[in-house]
Amino acid sequence: MNTQFECIPCIVDSYLRLGETGVIPEPRQEAILRQLLEYLSQVDYKQSPPMLGRMLQRMIRESLQDPDPYHQIKEKYNRMMLELYPSFKEMVDNSEDPFDTAMRLAVAGNVIDFGAKYQFDVMDTINRVMDKKLAIDDSQDLRQDLKHANSLLYIGDNCGEIVLDKLFLESINLPQKYFVVRNGPVINDITLEDAKMAGMDKMATVITTGDDAPGAVWESVSEDFKNQFINADVVISKGQGNLEGLIDVPHDHIYFLLVTKCDLIGEIIGTQKGDFVIKRGTVK
Repeated sequence: MNTQFECIPCIVDSYLRLGETGVIPEPRQEAILRQLLEYLSQVDYKQSPPMLGRMLQRMIRESLQDPDPYHQIKEKYNRMMLELYPSFKEMVDNSEDPFDTAMRLAVAGNVIDFGAKYQFDVMDTINRVMDKKLAIDDSQDLRQDLKHANSLLYIGDNCGEIVLDKLFLESINLPQKYFVVRNGPVINDITLEDAKMAGMDKMATVITTGDDAPGAVWESVSEDFKNQFINADVVISKGQGNLEGLIDVPHDHIYFLLVTKCDLIGEIIGTQKGDFVIKRGTVK
């Protein structure tokens, strides 16, 4: 998926939020913004948004001389969701269909994204997803595929959200479960450190994409990730960044779980902004 002109305002807006949250100190904001705009004026847009995001975030980290500017925000959301975990667990255990409830919670968790232009209220989204009809609902296919699978590759996305991913993985009983994180800090995407904090390493074998792009981009991921992806019986891909990076990569049993956060992705998969999605198959 190539970067579109519609992506540019989103990129600039996400940068401006860094200033609002204090991630980029006020004295540095103008200089880094000028650097960002200069880069955007020269970059090749025939690359996916996560690849563009990778370079921009590297530029910001280098300018700030900070390897993980989002560290405090990430830790905040991890701790917040971990504190809520017992209530989410009780919700799943007491439901008529624990798999469906855990899956819906995992989808709702995808709203915790500081790279998206439009922000969503986490708890409001979680409450809505319990009753709202999914805009695309291939969950029955996912359920059936998992029943006949031995291995699952679950590609994670954001901090905080990982707690609900863990809850969903608890409802899936398979011999081999792999959970994928980024190879280094980028925005509020999950890393090995976050996986350990959430206890994901107790639930699945944690591996990385081998890359620090905010999404699993086939052109830049490691050979180990590619092998795990190809050989997995089922792949679950969380969020827009992973969808943008894997949108053209074929797999017989891949499922994209996300909240639609922009009109462009909505046009591609046939949804509206804010819709809940469980979509089977490579998206064209």
